[in-house]
Amino acid sequence: MSPIGITLLLALALGAFSLTALQRIALLFAARPENRLESMEERFRRLFVIGFGQSKMLYETQAGLMHVMIFGAFMVLATRTITLFGMGYDPNFHLPGLGGILGQLYAAVKDVFLILALIGCAIAAYRRVLLRPDRLKTAAHPGEALLILGVISLLMLTDMLFDGATLALDAQDGERTHMDWNHAFIGTFLANHFLGGMSGGMLKFLQHLGYWSHVSLILGFLNYLPYGKHFHIITSLANVLFSRTRHKGELDPMDFEKDDEFFGVGKLEDFSWRRYLDMYTCTECGRCQDNCPAWLSEKPLNPKFLITNERDHLYERGKWTMAKAGLSRMRHLLLGTEDKSAEILAAEPSAKSLIGDVISEDVIWSCTTCNHCVTACPVMIEHVDNIVDMRRFLVQAESRFPKELTPVFKGIEQNGNPWGIGADFRADWANGLGVRFMKDVKDAGAVDYLYWVGCAGSFDDRNKKVSTNMVKLMQKAGVSFAILGKEESCTGDPARRAGNEFLFQQMAQQNIETLNKYKVKKIVTQCPHCFNTLKNEYAHFGGEYEVVHHTELLDQLVREQKLEPEKPVERKVTYHDSCYLGRYNEVYDAPREILQAIPGVELVEMERNRRLGFCCGAGGSRMWMEEHIGKRVNVMRTEQAIATGAEAVATACPFCTTMLGDGIKHVNREESMEQFDVVELLAESVGVAEAKKERPAGAPLAAE
Repeated sequence: MSPIGITLLLALALGAFSLTALQRIALLFAARPENRLESMEERFRRLFVIGFGQSKMLYETQAGLMHVMIFGAFMVLATRTITLFGMGYDPNFHLPGLGGILGQLYAAVKDVFLILALIGCAIAAYRRVLLRPDRLKTAAHPGEALLILGVISLLMLTDMLFDGATLALDAQDGERTHMDWNHAFIGTFLANHFLGGMSGGMLKFLQHLGYWSHVSLILGFLNYLPYGKHFHIITSLANVLFSRTRHKGELDPMDFEKDDEFFGVGKLEDFSWRRYLDMYTCTECGRCQDNCPAWLSEKPLNPKFLITNERDHLYERGKWTMAKAGLSRMRHLLLGTEDKSAEILAAEPSAKSLIGDVISEDVIWSCTTCNHCVTACPVMIEHVDNIVDMRRFLVQAESRFPKELTPVFKGIEQNGNPWGIGADFRADWANGLGVRFMKDVKDAGAVDYLYWVGCAGSFDDRNKKVSTNMVKLMQKAGVSFAILGKEESCTGDPARRAGNEFLFQQMAQQNIETLNKYKVKKIVTQCPHCFNTLKNEYAHFGGEYEVVHHTELLDQLVREQKLEPEKPVERKVTYHDSCYLGRYNEVYDAPREILQAIPGVELVEMERNRRLGFCCGAGGSRMWMEEHIGKRVNVMRTEQAIATGAEAVATACPFCTTMLGDGIKHVNREESMEQFDVVELLAESVGVAEAKKERPAGAPLAAE
């Protein structure tokens, strides 16, 4: 090979890449700082499982295996690439430790992955050209993927050509100088069956063609990556490493006592560097949109386009000025020079606004925060946090939000519930049931659980029946419990998911003060939103409790035979997974095990279930907002339940109960399909059931 040639090629290619990389890094430095260095042990575990192990890719079998084949080849060929560059200076170069038997073993493994990569590229091309899944049809650069697949395939083929020509030359020379390659079975096959009869000059030409084509493609590919969606090849591992380590049901809290605290995100510069890294890393694979209730119900929100539109805005706005700011901050941090980034950004000419021009308000308010996009994303992009941050800006800095949320915020603030019903009526549902109050018990140590009823379970006629049945089941099983009554207030979840972080923190502090006053340790609640907030979010504010969902407790009581479902309930039932119980907290089995323990119940699954369960449409405060665009999400989910042939749809969430109950009425299927909470079916079988009371179709959630 040519030392001069490889030196010039490396200098040119790596120099050009360094300039681009420096600009991309400068953009990260221009962003708002954020600490992502805590819990490093968990971060590295995730890096190996999700990053290198590609575990989330395998959620989808065909496309996942295809990607794993190609990714695995790149990992294995990284060593080969370094070796090839070294061979530009010494034809017998190999990395330390890869001589002899290990080198032979590596050569064989490398050839296996060459074949797997070509198979993976063929599958990918077949999917894009012939199958064309919906999520790929909307890709911003449809031809780019085929170009990249072609480049990857050429990388594999040129590697094979180089090996074959080299081994054929060695055979002609009568000595095998490249001893580590005699287990490169593809090269050996080519040398023996196709190249062996060629002249030395032709073999030398093919060897050089394979070598220089391969290293040029590698370096050209490297320089192309930052300008297309395949930039994720460089950034994805970093994005996984620096993904959030807090519980997926917890949003980042805002510190209102800090003078420089941002009231959400209203412009690009308000995003942290980690959010910019999300934008760099989006693969445009579309997995996020496959089960997005907003996108599938014809709302303007597509999680993929949310990120790619922000990325395009970042590149457009930050190409020069923000890069300068980033370089200024880099110099400041690394060299201690004066940081002039703020002045540079302030002097930047006006550009498109993030909210309005790039991301419409309809996009921001379409999200149900179901978390499918985050769960499905193979590179750990944080779509929901992105959206909530923009909601925070609209609510707290601009006072711009859907008009339906005004009474919700006011009701929570003044009466401790989203519908503004007087707090004195919160415990009326429990009259005559023999329920004890914490103010009488005085110390939570005297009872097994504090029963957190929640707003819907306290005020809504339909969900009061669930509360009543839950009480009767706990009493039947000998579980001692007490409720807070009018001392209980909304956990603040509706306010927080709608962007009103200040109101959420007010409610959190108030509730935590009450809970800690009674020394509460164990809580059971029937609302997954309360469950998630109490379990995962209150700890940040000083409220650490053991929280179980009512289906978890009841499942335990059934298994311990403290509750014995004996009366047959002859119904074909399908179960709907609540997003905040399932995807956020991975409680999938308990509700199903309860249903399967009830004699006569035939459990059938909807096509979209468990991790792929479809949202009812109520999360993210959508419960209180009208759907003015597209189809109604709750009706879509109801139709999915009807398609199973079930006679009843079971839920384990008061919001889902309301949404699916209304969905059944909307499609006029009251005569053929019923809606129950899992608790109600268990109570019927145990023999303590309280008959449910239906709300008229279209009536408000709470009794007036």
